[in-house]
Amino acid sequence: MYRKYKKRGQKPLNTIDENRSIKIPRPADNETGDRTDVSVTSFGSGSEENIPASQEHTQRFLSQHSAILAATLGRTQSSSRNPLSLSRQPNNFFELVLIRAGVQLDQGDTLVLSCDHVSIVSKLREIFMSAPSYADKVETFKSGLNTAMAPKSKLSQKLLTGCTVDAAGEEQIYQSQNSMFMNFLMIDFMRDPCLEVLLNRMEEVATSDQVITGQGAIAMPLLPLMLAQMRYLSLAHKEQIYQRIEGIFNRATDSSKLDIISNAEFVLDASMHDAFVELLFINYSCSEELFHMITVHTLSNLSLSAKTQDKLRLRILEFTTSGACPDTTLPHLIRLLLNSLKLDTDDSVRELVSTLREIFNWRHRALNDSSAPAAANDKKSQLDLFGFLELGLIRSKRFYQVWQRLIASLPADGFTALDLIILLLLIHVNEDNSLYIENILRRRIKLNQISVNILEGVKLHYPHILEQHISTLMHILHDFMCEKNVAVSEFAKSSYSVLFKIFTSIQKNILRKLLELACDKSSQHLTTMALHLLRELLRKSFKDVQNCAPLFLPMLDRLSDLTLPQTRLAMEILCNLAFPEPKLPESGPLQEQVEMVVKKQLINRTEYVKKQGIIGSVQLINAISCTEKKSLDDEDEDGNFSPVVDSIDGLPDGRPKVAANLITLTESSIMNSAESLALFYEELATVISQRCPISSYWNDRGFTMWLCELMTFRFQQSFATENTPKPIKGIQLEYQKNINELDESNVNTESEVLSIGINISELVLSPKNDATESIYVMTPLFYLVRMLHQNSYRGSLEMINALLGCAIVLPSFFEDDNYMAIFDNYDGEQQKHILSIYFHTINWIRVTISAFATQLHRGTRERVLLRLGELIRIEQRVKALLTHAPADFVAPPYQFLDFSKQKVTLQKRQGGKPPGAKVHETPMEEDDTCNQTTLADFTIKVAPCKTNKTKIDFEQLYGPREKYRPMDVRILVLLEKQELSLNYPLEDKEKGNALGLLELRFLLEDVVQKLKATVYDQQDSLDSVFLHPHRVSPESFIHDICKSMVDLNNHLNVLAKAIDEELAKVNNVYSNLDLFKERFNYIKTCFGLCIQYFALYFSWSGWSDETHAKELHESLYIFHTSDLPSQEVRKYKKQTIPQLATLNFDYFLKYEKSVLNLSTAVQLHRLLCSLRKLGATGDDASQSRSRLAEDTHVLCDKLLRRKWFHFSSNLDKGAQCNIYLDELVKGFLKDSTFTRQNELLDELIKECKILNTKDKALISFPNFKKANFPLLFRGLCEVLIHSLNAELSGNKEGDRLRLWESTVDLLNGLLNIVQLVEQPRNFGLFLKHSQLFLKLLLQRGVSVLETIVREDPERLTKFLHELQKVTRFLHQLCCHSKSIKNTAIISYIPSLRETIETLVFRVKALLAANNCHSAFHMGNMINRDLHGDSIITPVGSFVSEENSDEELPADDTSVDETVIGADIGISNISSGTRPSTSGTRSKSSSRSKCF
Repeated sequence: MYRKYKKRGQKPLNTIDENRSIKIPRPADNETGDRTDVSVTSFGSGSEENIPASQEHTQRFLSQHSAILAATLGRTQSSSRNPLSLSRQPNNFFELVLIRAGVQLDQGDTLVLSCDHVSIVSKLREIFMSAPSYADKVETFKSGLNTAMAPKSKLSQKLLTGCTVDAAGEEQIYQSQNSMFMNFLMIDFMRDPCLEVLLNRMEEVATSDQVITGQGAIAMPLLPLMLAQMRYLSLAHKEQIYQRIEGIFNRATDSSKLDIISNAEFVLDASMHDAFVELLFINYSCSEELFHMITVHTLSNLSLSAKTQDKLRLRILEFTTSGACPDTTLPHLIRLLLNSLKLDTDDSVRELVSTLREIFNWRHRALNDSSAPAAANDKKSQLDLFGFLELGLIRSKRFYQVWQRLIASLPADGFTALDLIILLLLIHVNEDNSLYIENILRRRIKLNQISVNILEGVKLHYPHILEQHISTLMHILHDFMCEKNVAVSEFAKSSYSVLFKIFTSIQKNILRKLLELACDKSSQHLTTMALHLLRELLRKSFKDVQNCAPLFLPMLDRLSDLTLPQTRLAMEILCNLAFPEPKLPESGPLQEQVEMVVKKQLINRTEYVKKQGIIGSVQLINAISCTEKKSLDDEDEDGNFSPVVDSIDGLPDGRPKVAANLITLTESSIMNSAESLALFYEELATVISQRCPISSYWNDRGFTMWLCELMTFRFQQSFATENTPKPIKGIQLEYQKNINELDESNVNTESEVLSIGINISELVLSPKNDATESIYVMTPLFYLVRMLHQNSYRGSLEMINALLGCAIVLPSFFEDDNYMAIFDNYDGEQQKHILSIYFHTINWIRVTISAFATQLHRGTRERVLLRLGELIRIEQRVKALLTHAPADFVAPPYQFLDFSKQKVTLQKRQGGKPPGAKVHETPMEEDDTCNQTTLADFTIKVAPCKTNKTKIDFEQLYGPREKYRPMDVRILVLLEKQELSLNYPLEDKEKGNALGLLELRFLLEDVVQKLKATVYDQQDSLDSVFLHPHRVSPESFIHDICKSMVDLNNHLNVLAKAIDEELAKVNNVYSNLDLFKERFNYIKTCFGLCIQYFALYFSWSGWSDETHAKELHESLYIFHTSDLPSQEVRKYKKQTIPQLATLNFDYFLKYEKSVLNLSTAVQLHRLLCSLRKLGATGDDASQSRSRLAEDTHVLCDKLLRRKWFHFSSNLDKGAQCNIYLDELVKGFLKDSTFTRQNELLDELIKECKILNTKDKALISFPNFKKANFPLLFRGLCEVLIHSLNAELSGNKEGDRLRLWESTVDLLNGLLNIVQLVEQPRNFGLFLKHSQLFLKLLLQRGVSVLETIVREDPERLTKFLHELQKVTRFLHQLCCHSKSIKNTAIISYIPSLRETIETLVFRVKALLAANNCHSAFHMGNMINRDLHGDSIITPVGSFVSEENSDEELPADDTSVDETVIGADIGISNISSGTRPSTSGTRSKSSSRSKCF
């Protein structure tokens, strides 16, 4: 066939245009079967001699074979299903080779292959290998390739992109990803020439000013295509490629550089990656240019050395903290940083974690400083970022552990929102570790290092990741709610409130969780807390909670298991949900269920269930009747009051009439029980008087006026009398205590009304059958009448003011000076009746004083003060009478929520006290319960019928049997603008016009008790049966008492001035008896109560809430502005809270010289600590913080070096004294430096020998004797370990061994004290903290010893010698404790044995690794006691001891309380000569147990 074409007529050759294709028609389909063989066996032929030698090799070849090639191209076959596709004639040898290999050059935008790539490569190899002088042919091919790779060539893009494979015999045509150029590179002898061409063309394209694209229909940039060809050449040609790439990169354009960077991972060998990154650093000095997204992706995939990664980490840190890093780039930079986890070394991971924290903390500060919204809240970026962190935590165990240890060891102010998120991630990655991580949070919450404000920070910075892990956080908060620690449970409670407010998507889940806790039968405390929290959520977010009202239906089934106070909370929630504000939709199913439950409870015969019905009924009445937007105080300006409604029929139809009918229904069901009626009136008055109710609406006006008239009439009919009293049961009665006079406040009152009396005695001695006239109903009914009058008449009680000073029917003997003797002459029953009368009288006076204290009229204020003085006098006399009272006398109840079901629970909680020995209603702190005067004390110290003088308890106002009705919160208005007199007793002209010391103490005791309940949130106390305002709404209570702070501060100044004057008279001799007189003791008591008041006020946890910042600011500046002109006041108002807190710190610090008793000293310290905490919240408060800390240390130092006396002039001692001293010791030693600790130890070592003398105390610290010296010693041990931990977590530069040397010196100082003062408790403290030190040495100190052993072996030897003193004493202590069977020490022995043996072998291995074998000897020590005498051990003792571990107490395995022990056979570290003991290690050694 070749010859056939050859014989045809010769025609001249056409001019070849390389860029023009020859169009040859395909043959018909019937010709497809006649295939033409185009194979040529040889390129060589004799016809070459006819072509001039001057022609180029390629042109000569084409001239000789042009006709043949044209015919061949016309008959090139395609696949069996397609007709032949003919191509143009080849322009050069390069194209000819491709065509002969089966490549069609002009079919579309890609090269079409007639076979697969393997066959193409084989054909190409065969073509060149079979041709003579193939080297020349390769050069010719290279020249053609270079031409084809030219930017303007049509073949350039085709050669670099994928091919179309249209193989014969195949059914489908498919697209191949491999380019034709890669086929060239697969042939070994063609690889170098092709690579040279490629690199040359790449340089041309990269340095071009414009982006050069191919000539295809879809033009593609050529540079990325060229780079892609070299991905399989990196290993063999790595040096050549990198050198050329480096040169190209230095001269390339910006876009070309990015193309090179994006392909560097595949183009460059891994060994060249470090050099390439250095090249990037040189070319991109600006970090913003360096960290282009393309560069970041490439860097993430490179294999870099530790040195290069460290440089890259510093550049990333610089860029991310410069403010120029976009949030979309940050996740990828974090991913790039995480590449250092491949190194998996401690140093690299620690540096990584430190860098990550620095990046996040800087961005937080930048975000807080700017007013712009958080751009970091982009959901995708945030989830990507923490997704990379989570992958890092999963991939690297070391990374996980370093994060965990770092967060656990952060300083007090170092815990941030990031750390909370990381802890959630740690739990998510490894749930088995959740308990340890929860303990980290618990410990920080207990130390007040974490507040609920951190959730606001998390919401601000990480809202999306928090929402993703909210279930983990909810689980943690659930566990914290069950915690007994108040701080932890309060944190969980506040966290639920914050999360409910900031995350609407999880509100239902929060309500379900709280309802689950509220229905939990295992813990009453948890139920109460959950109910309080639900109420608070309902009050603050009513609409959100009401949308989930059906969730609350199951709570109705749980009512039977609730206590009465819990029932009140539950019913308040349910009733307000069932009957919301008028504008909100009502919940029909919930209304029906609540009404049905309440009515069933009211008709139930079980008294406890009936009381639950009363409580529910009251809450239902209040919820139904709240329909007024304005209160009665907000009436029209004309001053007209709402008209009086005589009956229920006068009320309009609707919710008010339903509420009135429900009152009638409730009264009819409980009419026969005085206690139930009293409870009903008390509850009704309480809900009417609530300061912060759930609903913002008020009770209907007509309903309130109707109820006010009804209850006032009932009180007047039942308890007011004008009859002359007659003797009853042998007790003479008369009208007493009448202080009513006609003045401006009651000028319109009839004179007969002023002569009425309250018939208390007759109601007690001869009770009536009608429950409505019972004495138990009197005070609750008056409380209700008072609240109704206040709501109806804009706070005025003018219509009932005669009740304040009216007479009271009382036994006549009480005013007799010899009242005690007369009382003793009555029999037991009469004495009980008399005491009951006076208890009811005290409760009556208390409720009237509470009612009228807020009235502004001067005459009313005088009568209130007179009544207050009379109340105090009656209480003092009752205190004396109680010492002579029958033993089975029980004070009459003032509240009626205590019932059998509840009492059983409370008695169990109190340790099974008998019913008569009830606890005081207001819970007492430790400092209140210590020096209680018991009944036995009174009996011993007060002789019957001989004297009326009783010992005054200046530390506690009331004894255990004195349980009176609590005063109202607003009683503090008596302190406002009221003169204070220091006369004792008050002169007659001062009574009613001034506050005396007794009145001031009474008022301060009351408010301090309420502040304790508010600040410490004592939800479980018995006092919770009263729904006091300070318990329901602490914010309102704090707001109320804030108004009296100016006057209280003035009283404090008066008291301090009196104390200073008295001290000056006695020349500051604190033991002078003039300082312990009764009047001066009252002054000291009132001064201490003032300090305690301020200490509690400023320690309220609510100050951390930003919503109370304004009130806190006002509370802080009023101490300095009460006597200043308005211009000076403005200067203080402009100062920030931290600045004002610092000023107040200095202000109260000056009162140190006026403190004369230990309890006041502790309260002053607490006050200063609270102010110090408030003053340390600013960003620039570091300098102020250090100064305040130093001033606190100096104060505690002064207080501890003073000798303290009791009110009785004796030295202060006892359990409560030790509690106070312990608190001062902790404040004194807190954050002490090693220098300060060393000075204190030297001082104690010189003095502590004196403690071995009976009843001798330290000279420097006169309150410490041998019995309580362990308090001081424990503080020294704790601060030593705390300081070591702080130093290890801080700066690691400098001489690291010096830290351990200083610590061992201090430890030896403590050892000297232990040996000088043989106090058994000190032994255990020293052993426990020594083990903690040894464990820290094993964890963090051995690496330091490894570095010093080569540099200074003598220094290491000295260190081991000092440490040896401690280990030897521990050995002796354990041996001695075993011999005397001291189980407190024996229980620590196993853990100490393991710790010391581990240390011994670690030191041995260290010395052996450094060729110091001769410096280390190990053997058995002789068992000696603490005095150095040998302990003789029976022969079989070793075996028996080895098997006696199960008889010892279990080791304490908690994280914070891990302690150490030692055993016989503990090895001794010797850095010098071998010990005198000989022999090998005993077989009883515990090494096999430990390793």
